[in-house]
Amino acid sequence: MRIVISALVILFLLTSFSKSEVLSDKNPMVMHPEWYIKILDWSFYVAWGGVAIIHNVAIENTSSVGYKDIKVRVNYYSTTGSNYGLQVGQEIGFLPVTLPPKSKNIYLKDGSVLGLGSTNLRAGGIEVLSAVPLIQ
Repeated sequence: MRIVISALVILFLLTSFSKSEVLSDKNPMVMHPEWYIKILDWSFYVAWGGVAIIHNVAIENTSSVGYKDIKVRVNYYSTTGSNYGLQVGQEIGFLPVTLPPKSKNIYLKDGSVLGLGSTNLRAGGIEVLSAVPLIQ
């Protein structure tokens, strides 16, 4: 009896692992939105008090899935001294936009707070980290 129960448990575990692998393999657009969201152009400035503002963000979504709440990382580079041009920090923030499937548009024309910044640093190297898929 123990052998039969053990065999059933092993069989159940093997089928559940293979099903989860198939689900993630079937829809990488849901599992890895960062592969399909491309930031083509963007503008950035630091307002009084060190508030980093991102605006005029051109985004292309090559996926057939829509996304919202795009999580990005912006790298900061030194503009002074012996560290000139070296990466000295980064900021992670969210772009409060909704991207339709297979779309390309300019978002945040009026700007959105990304986080903290400094007028002594240059922002560069924006990278999409994740997004919330819009699936029904």
